[in-house]
Amino acid sequence: MMTVLLEILETAAVAVSAVLIKKYVFLEPDLQPGFRRVFYGCGIAVVGAVFAAFGKDAAALAVLFLTGLSVCLGRKTRRLRALLLIIPLPGIISGLFVPVMRVPPYLIGMTERSAAVYQLAMYGVSAVLLVLFLVKGKPWRNWFHGNMQRRSLRKSERYLLWSIGILQLFFSVSIAAQIEAGGAGIPGAAADYVRQFDVFIGISSITAFIMTVTIIVLIMQGNRRAFYHEKVAAMQSGMITLMAEIVENRDGSTGGHIRRTAAYVEKIARELQKQGAYPHILTDAYVQNMVVAAPLHDIGKIHIPDAVLQKPGRLTEEEFAVMKTHAEAGQRLIAYAKTELGESAYLSMAEEMAVYHHEWWDGRGYPRGCKGEEIPLCARIMAVADVFDALTSRRCYKDAMPLEKAYAIIRAESGTHFDPAIVEAFFAAKIQ
Repeated sequence: MMTVLLEILETAAVAVSAVLIKKYVFLEPDLQPGFRRVFYGCGIAVVGAVFAAFGKDAAALAVLFLTGLSVCLGRKTRRLRALLLIIPLPGIISGLFVPVMRVPPYLIGMTERSAAVYQLAMYGVSAVLLVLFLVKGKPWRNWFHGNMQRRSLRKSERYLLWSIGILQLFFSVSIAAQIEAGGAGIPGAAADYVRQFDVFIGISSITAFIMTVTIIVLIMQGNRRAFYHEKVAAMQSGMITLMAEIVENRDGSTGGHIRRTAAYVEKIARELQKQGAYPHILTDAYVQNMVVAAPLHDIGKIHIPDAVLQKPGRLTEEEFAVMKTHAEAGQRLIAYAKTELGESAYLSMAEEMAVYHHEWWDGRGYPRGCKGEEIPLCARIMAVADVFDALTSRRCYKDAMPLEKAYAIIRAESGTHFDPAIVEAFFAAKIQ
């Protein structure tokens, strides 16, 4: 009777551990609440039926398969890959349970009944910890679900979990086999060899447990740090946008320009990625930094006098010469910010966009007369986005231009003002 109870508890422990590790360590998305209840209810019934018919080992395999299936159903993409999760998962679970449940009774030399009592007591402790997690850990779980489930594991973290899972699986299987054999197979079965083997099991099991727990804790701490990093980055991005809007709105008619241009920049960049253009430059990180940096492209206008910036008519040559200084003024402002705040990818990109976004593909732009790919890619993308929004928006000196006319101008200036590849991406992205 006690043996059957232990097998039931072991199966339940595998099931609970699989669900918790899937959600809080591998960061796999969960099912929708209504469907989740149905799935878990059916899963319990299936595992129970398999246990009754084939025993705990088959039931554990059923738990792992159902865990992989739940990840498949919870994902929106790459669903079949989720089944691969059942490879490292049993090793991680074994790394937690074998050193605690199986090794101590063996090392102490407990009788079968004493070992069963010990294991029951440990399962009881685990149940108490689970209840505390469910009751007292609700605020932490709510915080986790609300702020951290958007993040997926980095490749390095995923490889680390896979490595530890596979190693622990081999370790737990070999240790369990030796424990079942009672030390059989040791040369001569001499007492000193048995003692040496026992020491090896003890040290190895402690190491395995510490390694598994340490890696899980490190990854969960990484999740926490990633959340706070995202929060700070979002705050910085919001402050940058607000400051840039204050500069842009000085003429009272350009509200929303920086938000629209940032959106256009992202659409053009994503289209270029889709087309396979500039693959060594247009990484996801590059695009993300470009979107954050875009609001700063006209920050140098803070140095332009109101009489020029807010003039309702056409600028004179002298006034236009003053207006053109905003590009290098913006570059100097951002360079100063870098000396105060330290180097960062998005500030470096903002500096490039500020100084180069009025350069022309054929070299007739300002302030430096660069041409072609001498102009940084981020600035060439911004040039198209900036001109299109300027054409289609009302300004203090003009009315908004119809879309078709703006499109015609963008098309006509491909190869002169704009990079032709970026113009093609602009039209493919269907920006309006």
